[in-house]
Amino acid sequence: MVGTSGWAEFMYLKNLQGFHHGEIVALAARNQTRLEELGRQYAIKQLFTSWQELIASGEIDAIIVATPDQNHHEVTMAALKAGIHVMCEKPLAMNSEDAGEMLDLAQNSGLINNVMFTWRNLPMHRKVKDLIDAGTVGQVYHFDIRFIMGWARGLEYTWRLDGEQGTGSIGDLGTHDIDLTRWFFGEVASVYAEAEHSERRFHPDGSPVQPTNDSSMILLELKNGAKGVITTSMVFEQGDREMEQRVLVYGSEGSIEATMYMAGPNQGMKVWVSHKDGFTEEFDLGTDMWSQLASETVGVREFVENVALGRQAGPDFRDGYLAQVVVDAALESSRTYKRITL
Repeated sequence: MVGTSGWAEFMYLKNLQGFHHGEIVALAARNQTRLEELGRQYAIKQLFTSWQELIASGEIDAIIVATPDQNHHEVTMAALKAGIHVMCEKPLAMNSEDAGEMLDLAQNSGLINNVMFTWRNLPMHRKVKDLIDAGTVGQVYHFDIRFIMGWARGLEYTWRLDGEQGTGSIGDLGTHDIDLTRWFFGEVASVYAEAEHSERRFHPDGSPVQPTNDSSMILLELKNGAKGVITTSMVFEQGDREMEQRVLVYGSEGSIEATMYMAGPNQGMKVWVSHKDGFTEEFDLGTDMWSQLASETVGVREFVENVALGRQAGPDFRDGYLAQVVVDAALESSRTYKRITL
């Protein structure tokens, strides 16, 4: 694996513990102290201070790219050229041109490729997907998907809001909701977006950070005629709730309202279904959002099992590329104030 962030540890190292299809045997990162710390904690003996050395080592069958976004393309392309299967964090790349190159090489090489679209695995989103697939709401007319956080209200440096290393809340949060849109409803036909950055930010040395968006509103029209809106933010105050995710779906036969709060007095996931004949069902899905990632064949476990069994399943580079196309369109629309047809 390339990357030693808290997210990399939480999402990958912890969830592969005891998995019978494979294990992480090598780790690469620039921060040697953190590298050695995780090496000791997870009994990883092959430690590298450059990803190039890791790929050239010949010690691995597959690689997880859990770096800042700007590194995804370079690391992934090098790994694929070396015949190594790849799971890449989202967004797949900084732009759709790079994502397309990654997709083409992965498909032409025949190597396993996956993208970590984490939120497909949230029990709430699974429930919404099951309800839509079962025809509960009939023909979908409108949807509203929200991913709201407030952790970036402070002005501390974060690469996620550095335009040289990432694409802001649209790329970091919006790419998840774009993927959910495709997964729930179908392909996107056109995009109109408005985005903003609320504060000037600076590097630790005091130099200004290249600005990128920290909140956005994205209006989508799908190829099947449905319309919807995605709202993202890293700076909308959430208090002790930390994070809000919400999905609203309105159709010919009923509607769905699904809400998740990460913490606080409203912590947990609930889904309500309003039926055409006048009654409403409530599904309380509890507060356990993550345990399935360490017990079911989803996320990183799905990737490792794909490699072990020689199959291609789960979100792949095609999904990553198609989400990136919409991200690019949203960024272009927010710059030009024009609707972008895909």
